[in-house]
Amino acid sequence: MKTRLLLEKLGHFLGQDKVSQRQEMKSIREVLKKLKNKEKHLREELDKDLDHDERHEIQTKLHVVHAQRLKGLDRVKELRAEQSGNEKSKGSD
Repeated sequence: MKTRLLLEKLGHFLGQDKVSQRQEMKSIREVLKKLKNKEKHLREELDKDLDHDERHEIQTKLHVVHAQRLKGLDRVKELRAEQSGNEKSKGSD
């Protein structure tokens, strides 16, 4: 196979990786938006006059939702770093 054809195939495979990263980032952002709304709703529930058990249950849910949001944000940062790293390496060639 000629070099040009091999490079085109390689570019195609690398492009697929970029597309999948974009799709993953888009889906994560949608989930993050839903988690943010859920977190806001739980904080509003905490402001209401609740007994100790209900309050504790809501706080536990709030901690879980917040932790999941942080994990999602970290993953988005990783994906962005990978994308910017790929773009920088292309420019240095």
